[in-house]
Amino acid sequence: MGKQESMDDWFQMAKDYAKAEKELKVEQWVEVTIYYGYAEKQVNLYHYNLPREMYFRYEWVITWRMAKLQCKYPKQIISKSLYFYDKRSGEPMDISSCLSKLISAKAQITKAERKMNEYIEYNRQNNIFFDENTDEELVRFKEKLERKKANVVECEKRLESLVEKRRKNL
Repeated sequence: MGKQESMDDWFQMAKDYAKAEKELKVEQWVEVTIYYGYAEKQVNLYHYNLPREMYFRYEWVITWRMAKLQCKYPKQIISKSLYFYDKRSGEPMDISSCLSKLISAKAQITKAERKMNEYIEYNRQNNIFFDENTDEELVRFKEKLERKKANVVECEKRLESLVEKRRKNL
């Protein structure tokens, strides 16, 4: 596999993830806290809660604010913490979260469907004896894909119930 094919695969994977996030109506936000100190002795100085894209576009504002606060508190080490989350569901966007796993599963299904369609198209053009209904490999693949889709539906229901519980607690 060449370098270009690897990059194309990576870009396609990123598109699949973006598609899955769009289907799930994910609103990526970030909570930024500027502070000094540690653990129990942490003093929060400033707090931002904004869309992820805005954070990356205007990160210089946060850096400037940190520099200003460093001048105000020269004996302290000024730090920032970031918490990425989905505003709609309240779920964190870290690797182990339910939402991230759901996005990944949906992206994998999109990729699998694309590969299946490529396989079918290739065999229709190059194999005169190809039959979608009797091709053993394709039948097994479709069954596996249906199981994955069922798992995704269950995961979506779990996420929705989690969101409902959060809304009731607020």
